[in-house]
Amino acid sequence: MSAEPSSESGTTPRRKEKEQSWESWIEELIRDAQARGEFDNLPGKGKPLPSRRNPFLPEDRQMAYDLVQNSGYTLPWIDEGKEIDRRIARAREKLQRDYRWYRSRQARASTVELIEIEGIWLRYRQAFAHEVDAINRVIDTYNLKVPALQFQKPRLILAEELARVEEMNP
Repeated sequence: MSAEPSSESGTTPRRKEKEQSWESWIEELIRDAQARGEFDNLPGKGKPLPSRRNPFLPEDRQMAYDLVQNSGYTLPWIDEGKEIDRRIARAREKLQRDYRWYRSRQARASTVELIEIEGIWLRYRQAFAHEVDAINRVIDTYNLKVPALQFQKPRLILAEELARVEEMNP
């Protein structure tokens, strides 16, 4: 604790006496702050603290769970699920860009150019199909790791993904 004036109260906390324990000195500082009303208008005053307890966790594991959660760590399968979501989003964005390119070129192409453009679009679709297969393999592995069915992710269906991009870009 600094001996500098507090920005809120304008008072300087007194220094800890050598013979005084840290615990009693801190309690004294808290009591003084309470007396000055520094805790009177805190957000959520009068409301219960939110429960952070995991009701599905045995009591003997709760402390370890709290420690992990409060240090910013998550369970590995949660991070893997987020990475799958990001990978799906990237694949869909690329397909969107590729399809918009295809449609813009298709509209103004000559017959000879159209054959080349169709070939390029076919390669884009094949690359997307390979990415969908790779993502589905990751999803299959992920679904084996999650603790309950409601956390599983559905596999991507290539035909539905291609239909979606065509519907979004008529």
